[in-house]
Amino acid sequence: MSEMAPVFVDTSVLIAAENVAGGALYDATLAWLDVLWRTRTGRTGNQALVEFYDQVTTAAVPMPQGDARAAIRRYQTWTPWKTDAATLETAWAVQARHQLAFGDCLAVACAQHSGCSHMLSLHLPHGAEFGGVTVVHPLHQDAPALDEA
Repeated sequence: MSEMAPVFVDTSVLIAAENVAGGALYDATLAWLDVLWRTRTGRTGNQALVEFYDQVTTAAVPMPQGDARAAIRRYQTWTPWKTDAATLETAWAVQARHQLAFGDCLAVACAQHSGCSHMLSLHLPHGAEFGGVTVVHPLHQDAPALDEA
């Protein structure tokens, strides 16, 4: 299996991976997450997990809280980035430079601090680069193929 760099996964992708009625988007996010799990290169942040829990448990058709907690417990194995003062400073710098929503800036900052040059996101434009992190939309770029050696 070839060496793969870590990829940060934002809240929107975590949510899409739970939407079995999501069609092509669901399939694409699952393909990406499968590769990240198999290569142990998935990364996320505590903020993304908090947002995930809040959004899926308060949706029009809410996910049961126990299921949402189980999903978050699985992602704990990715050692989610904890937002600290340096992460906030980075997020504010990204916001000042790019005029993005603060939540997106925080995700970019967490990706940077997690050592990720790429971030899976549904909200930011595919191919855009913010602070050295390139956005990948799962529908616009297939998950890398794994060498089954």
